Amino acid sequence: MSTSSSPTTVPEARARIDEINERVVELLAERQAIVDDLCELKADADRTVRDPEREAELLAHVRSVADEAGLPPTLAETLFEEILAHSVERQRRQRADGAAGPSAEESSAEEPAEKATGAVSTCGAQAQAG
Repeated sequence: MSTSSSPTTVPEARARIDEINERVVELLAERQAIVDDLCELKADADRTVRDPEREAELLAHVRSVADEAGLPPTLAETLFEEILAHSVERQRRQRADGAAGPSAEESSAEEPAEKATGAVSTCGAQAQAG
């Protein structure tokens, strides 16, 4: 998978790990930007934030890819469960922030602001904090 040679010193290994960590963070930021786009697309289509079937497919795929790559599938699944939870919460906050009046407050506790209207304009506009 890797095109470069194995590190031969501790500092070299740590430098390579630092580079990989930076790439992972950059990819997570790219993913988050796409989640913002997805939030807007879902709002336009009057779709809910959560899609349990899609989430199950994603986790099964991640487990399979991890297994093929020699990574423990449970590790990959745990990491992606956290990523998914963040994505869902981010979309819910964006919809709630864009909801007019009490509609966001009246949504169910399990799916807060899930069907809130007016979210389209704020889905991608929320600050990157969080």
